[in-house]
Amino acid sequence: MSYLLALGAVLLAGAGGVVWARRQWMVVTVEGNSMSPTLHHGQRVVARRLHGSGHARSDIIVFLLTPEQREAMAQGDDPVHRVKRVAAVAGDAVPDWAREALGADEHTRVPPGKVVVSADNAGRSQDSRQLGYIDASTIIGVVRQSGFARDIP
Repeated sequence: MSYLLALGAVLLAGAGGVVWARRQWMVVTVEGNSMSPTLHHGQRVVARRLHGSGHARSDIIVFLLTPEQREAMAQGDDPVHRVKRVAAVAGDAVPDWAREALGADEHTRVPPGKVVVSADNAGRSQDSRQLGYIDASTIIGVVRQSGFARDIP
């Protein structure tokens, strides 16, 4: 009987660990080649879920498009999430390459609660030049590991 109780406790603890891990980590499949050569289409990455802040300049983040961004970009059935690099955080100067699109000048700072995102392959990307400022509240994860799992062909 004690063997069964011990086995039950181990199984329950294991299930609890899985629930904890799912709340802390997520696996995201990269869509498109905007982050090439760092990440490529179909590559799976592990991201630490954010519950509030926790992102920094140069981090690769996973964020959700707002309904307005989806509509403006005519996204249709495209994925709701995006994987991009944080180019500037609240208080930073708006990067030169994004100023015109964001209606900024050399004195403009990224507003509180916003970030500017870019892609490693800017020629094949939708970034803050098309999406505008990204609400920090839409950031759901920070990529911590890439290529850990078999990529999708």
